[in-house]
Amino acid sequence: TSLIRKFSEDVIVYCLVSSSSQNSAYNSMNNAGVDMENVEFILGSTDSYWTRDYGPWWVVDGLKEIGVVDFTYNRPRPNDNQAPFKTADHLNAPYFASSIVSTGGNYMTDGHGMSAATHIAYTENDQCNTNNQSSVPLPPCAYVDNNLNEYYGIETFHVVADPNNEYIDHIDCWGKYLSPHKVLIREVPTWHSQYDEIEEVAEYFQNSFTSFGKPWEVYRVYTSSNQPYTNSLILNDKVFVPIMNNSYDDDALAVYELALPGYEVLGYTGSWQSTDALHCRVRGVPDLEMLQIFHNPIDDQISPQDSYVVNTVIDDISDAGLILDELKVIWWIDGLLDEQTLILDECSEDILDCYSASIPSQAEDGVIKYYIQAMDQSGRLEKLPMAGYYEFYALGSPLSEPGDINLDGIVNILDIVLVVNIVLDSGQNSSADLNFDGIVNILDVILLVNIILEN
Repeated sequence: TSLIRKFSEDVIVYCLVSSSSQNSAYNSMNNAGVDMENVEFILGSTDSYWTRDYGPWWVVDGLKEIGVVDFTYNRPRPNDNQAPFKTADHLNAPYFASSIVSTGGNYMTDGHGMSAATHIAYTENDQCNTNNQSSVPLPPCAYVDNNLNEYYGIETFHVVADPNNEYIDHIDCWGKYLSPHKVLIREVPTWHSQYDEIEEVAEYFQNSFTSFGKPWEVYRVYTSSNQPYTNSLILNDKVFVPIMNNSYDDDALAVYELALPGYEVLGYTGSWQSTDALHCRVRGVPDLEMLQIFHNPIDDQISPQDSYVVNTVIDDISDAGLILDELKVIWWIDGLLDEQTLILDECSEDILDCYSASIPSQAEDGVIKYYIQAMDQSGRLEKLPMAGYYEFYALGSPLSEPGDINLDGIVNILDIVLVVNIVLDSGQNSSADLNFDGIVNILDVILLVNIILEN
């Protein structure tokens, strides 16, 4: 109930209940301080509380409509197996059924056509005839792969032998996609019985590529006693991590904070086990008219550039229409400048829903941080990433003109404002040190004003 209370601060919580248990569920949550205005009950009996395993899988179809594509739950629990249909019916969302046998705890996806699972994704489907269950990766199974492509849009499916050697064989017990370019893999000491297997699968992901064709950023979380730290939930701008009240909890939370800067990372104790923790018991439900933003982050640079192009795809599922003046890139130099705003323009290329802006080159080497923001006529305001920022290392370029502090090709009042801000913040920026005395102060402001007047 403490988790549900926190969820209800930000989102609607859907609770699967039988008609006989609804009052009990309501009272339990209400007594725990849950915002009951943000709770909806979906009527229908269940056999277990592992909502992750049998809950709905969501897709966006070619008509920009969000719906449920179901699978056969890999456990003999008929009431649980009906949960995706019950959810779709409650939300009046389209419902489809694929023919594969699967389970949600053994499935992670990047949202860009790539997914991963352990070997049971193949071996539990009779049509696969998979003989080798211990390889990394497993040989492909056309039956499952074709189903995932046709119903879920999955073009790349990574299926590996489960490195944990546990009965459950679920990928969320050892790995997690944190974003379309970051993945978290558990780490164990060398004396651990599964050390070699876990390192093999970690190396596999380190050597594989994201949907953007880049190497994955691989993060490791230490789990010497099989702590379920990877069995976590990312919910919008918050990360809920199962913790065990032991000395490794703080380090685990720190890994999430490092990998997801700007997100609120929250640790929760519970009746967690290595094969059954927080992620197992919840299933995300999307905003059915959401505003989606897609972007391939800019890499660290190896040479100076005239500018750094931010390309993004922005898709308003509601079809309310985008507010063009609210499509923005917000960027800044780490530790030096205040936030700067660029308005995104439609791409010149013939790419649907594509928008672009260019961050100007910089006079000095440094880290550029940025995020993308969009708003549609329905009032939805979204950011990418949902919290924090992207960052890349940029190499400095010589100033195009003395006094052009912001490198926009023009020496004007904006450059004066930047120099004044540097002076007021007691900061240093060699491009603003116009008299080359090693100090940015009022003398540099005067010189800059003179440059403008002479022009």
